[in-house]
Amino acid sequence: MVCYSDGLRGCTYSHSLYPAFGYSFAGYHGFLCCRKFSGLFFLFETISKQTGIAMKYLAFLAMNLLFVQCDYAQSLPVVQANSKNVSVRDGQVFQKGVWNLSPEVKPDVYQALEPMVEKRITFYTDIDSVSFDVTPGKTYDFLIVLNKKDTCYTRISTIRTASQTALDSKADKLMEPTLLQQDFKVFRESLEKHHAGIYTYRSKQVLDRFMDSCYLALNRPMTTLEFGKPILQVISALQDGHTRSNLPALLMKHYTDNEKVFPIHPYFMKNKAYVLCGEGLPAGTEIIQIDGRTIPEIRDKIYTYLPSDGSITANKRQRLNDGAFPIFYHWVYGNQERFEVQYKGQNGTIETIKIGAVGTKNIVCAYEKQRNNTKALQLIWLNASTALLQVRTFDESRIEREKIDFGGFLDSAFTAINKRKIKNLIIDVRDNGGGADDYGALLYSYLSQKPFRYFLSKASNTHTVKLDENPLLGPQKPQPNSFKGQVSILTNGYSFSTTADFCATARHNKRATFIGEETGGGYYGNTSGGRTEVVLPNSQIVVQIPLYKYLNAVRKAEHSDRGIIPDYEVFASIEDILQQKDVELALALGLMR
Repeated sequence: MVCYSDGLRGCTYSHSLYPAFGYSFAGYHGFLCCRKFSGLFFLFETISKQTGIAMKYLAFLAMNLLFVQCDYAQSLPVVQANSKNVSVRDGQVFQKGVWNLSPEVKPDVYQALEPMVEKRITFYTDIDSVSFDVTPGKTYDFLIVLNKKDTCYTRISTIRTASQTALDSKADKLMEPTLLQQDFKVFRESLEKHHAGIYTYRSKQVLDRFMDSCYLALNRPMTTLEFGKPILQVISALQDGHTRSNLPALLMKHYTDNEKVFPIHPYFMKNKAYVLCGEGLPAGTEIIQIDGRTIPEIRDKIYTYLPSDGSITANKRQRLNDGAFPIFYHWVYGNQERFEVQYKGQNGTIETIKIGAVGTKNIVCAYEKQRNNTKALQLIWLNASTALLQVRTFDESRIEREKIDFGGFLDSAFTAINKRKIKNLIIDVRDNGGGADDYGALLYSYLSQKPFRYFLSKASNTHTVKLDENPLLGPQKPQPNSFKGQVSILTNGYSFSTTADFCATARHNKRATFIGEETGGGYYGNTSGGRTEVVLPNSQIVVQIPLYKYLNAVRKAEHSDRGIIPDYEVFASIEDILQQKDVELALALGLMR
């Protein structure tokens, strides 16, 4: 009997007896089958030598039963590995070396982060990879063959675990101070151990003092949601937009299912707020105070619970404007049945109204940003001399879902732009939250006419990435068909991560005019490039900690803790917002005339 592997296809069996039965067994995937068949063929051969033909048939019947089991394995994807250490990309979260292969565990189950979200999950071995587009409530099985001999039966699960379900049930249950302090200690130690950019914007002395005060405040029983306040305040104090937790999702679910909230979605603009939609006041009304608190006071208080790079507030403002305010107001200021709202009437007088709390599902908002409904990548001819390139994301998963070849799209787009002799190019990266590092560098290579630098350095707390590990640390070449005309870039507070890196490179090289709002991502770089996930043992709160600090290859800016500040800062009026006028694009077109 011969059993061997071709690397992907698995086993081929050869035996002098089984052709007589009219069967051929070849090409079964995976060493899972190979090992089981090997043992049974040995049994089959032993029985054949010691008994007659009748026992051969009995042994063959047993082999057929196992054949049914292995038929399932035939359809499973198979990947190879020489190392037990495996990295996992779960949606946008890259977890380097987070998974260790265990051939003895069948199946070895990987529990998806945020299992109720559709996304792509990829397992990366040292020599191979496998990807699945996952949906909630399902499992996805595959085989990893370790060192060409050990089969690791692996399963991705998007079924909610007992601990995730328990997190929902703990939202209103009190935890004793000792348990809260234990969780906070795990949280703090994890940040200090893993976060590569923990002291980028705040000194160790300042952060230590702040975290000490948060720890000392854990002196009474609290619910999970109450305990979430110091957790989010510390995350906000780090001034790193890539450090996140599941608390916003937990808050959203809890208040949607159980609570009534402030019945208006306000739209914040500088130091003012206007009614975007809701109950009690018409859209466009300026709100002066809520329950005796001024708008700047309320806004600044809620900002202390929201993450962002450096001192940038544009990203926080966008979150409140996109519907987070009613829930955060309730969470920060407590439960209320009625609210006293001071507002500016139609004739300019200050008036007061009392309005009742409503369920979040009852806040009807017809307003919706049109940009949210556009394609990931789109080239639009605005006139004979001007083109608009919309880049809504650099996220590989979304781009792949839309069946777009990012590099191919850019090459075709800029070939067409040059063929039409376009003089003015507007690149719209508003609401682009980032994605693949190389996509940002690739886009800029179509704007440059000379070699350029992109990243200056990339390092974790334990490893400094070298040039041969990441080519973006070295000189980058411009594309042969790069654009030579005038460039404007539209940005807002959601222009984050890779998008901010791209914008920083364009600003450093003075290649574009920036219009709109300050980017949500920092000018000098960020901390990202993969995360580790920490589950606090008692509260089950999940914290995602970025592992690599990136420094962009840019000159010194006026502010060390800000994003790319536009050359033309644009704040739409509430009327423009309600009528969905694109004032940033209009200004860009006006400047190009």
